[in-house]
Order: sequence, then structure tokens, then C-alpha cells
Amino acid sequence: MSSVDIFTSAISSALEAVLKKVIEGKKLTTEDLVVLMLGLFQGIRKDVAETNKRIDALYELTGRNYEALNERINETNKRIDAINDSLSKRIDAMNNELIRKIDETNKRIDALYDLVGKNYEALNNRINAVNDALSRKIEETNRRIDELGKGMSEMRESINRRIDETNKRIDNLYDLLGKIYEALIKGTTTQRR
Repeated sequence: MSSVDIFTSAISSALEAVLKKVIEGKKLTTEDLVVLMLGLFQGIRKDVAETNKRIDALYELTGRNYEALNERINETNKRIDAINDSLSKRIDAMNNELIRKIDETNKRIDALYDLVGKNYEALNNRINAVNDALSRKIEETNRRIDELGKGMSEMRESINRRIDETNKRIDNLYDLLGKIYEALIKGTTTQRR
């Protein structure tokens, strides 16, 4: 048995004796009043220790929730990065394919021009038609690439809004915990008085 347990046991026994005197209506001595005060302090100490345990438990729970939220945000960022990498690779592949097709078309145009030098005007008109069709395809591809870029921007904005909302919720939780802590401290102070 520790010295604190022995002291607590002694105070409890002495307190019972003093309370018996009070019930019997006997006059209390100075020592009896000291025992009553020690009993009161012992009760306050227990209340403060229990309050501290509850505050520690709340703080630990908040810490775990914060860590879980951070982990989810990190996972979301990793998924966004993976999507971004995948889209970048697809855009690069499309761009390379488009360049290859343009090069092939240019080679075919050059070959056709060499073959049909006499029919320059007819060939020129056909080249212009192919060029127009190719320009439309390029514009369509550029429009699709722009739409992909806009979609990514909107997705990033949406995720940033969600992260901001989550940060606000965390801040509100910290404010609430601070108020609870203040209320517990005020309650403890009020009980002491």
C-alpha cells in the first residue's frame, strides 16, 4: 500500500468519526474542522483527476480523428495525382498520334503533288479540302483536350472546397473542445468555491 493510499484511508476513517460527531450534534474541535477540510480537498482532488482523465480521452479521440482525416486527404491527393498522370499520358499519346498522322498526311500530300504536277489546281483544291478536314479534326481534338482540362480544374476546385470545409469543421471541433475545457475548468473552480 502506497503512502497516498494510507493517507487517503486515514482521512476517510477520521472523516467518518467527525461526521458521526456532527450527526450526534457534538461540538467539533479545530482538528475535526481540519479533517473536514482534508476530506473536502480529497473529494475535489478526485473530481479534478476524473475531469483530467475525461479531457485526456477527448484530446486523444480528437487526435485520432485528425490523423484519420489527414490520411484520407493524403489518399485523395494520391488518387488525384494518379488521375492527373493518367490523363497526361493519354493526352501525350493523343498528341503523338496526331503529330504522326499529320506527318503521314504531309508525306502523302508531297507525294501527290509530285505525281500530279499537271493537275495542280485540282490537286490544290483536294489538298485544301484535306487540310480543312484535318483542321476540323485538330480543332475537335483541341476542344476535347480543353474540356478535359476544364474537367480537371473543376475536380481540383471541388476537392479544394471539400478540404477547406473539412479544415473548418476541424477548427470548429477545436473551438468546441476549447469551450468544453473552459466550462470544465469553470465548473471545477465553482466547485472549489
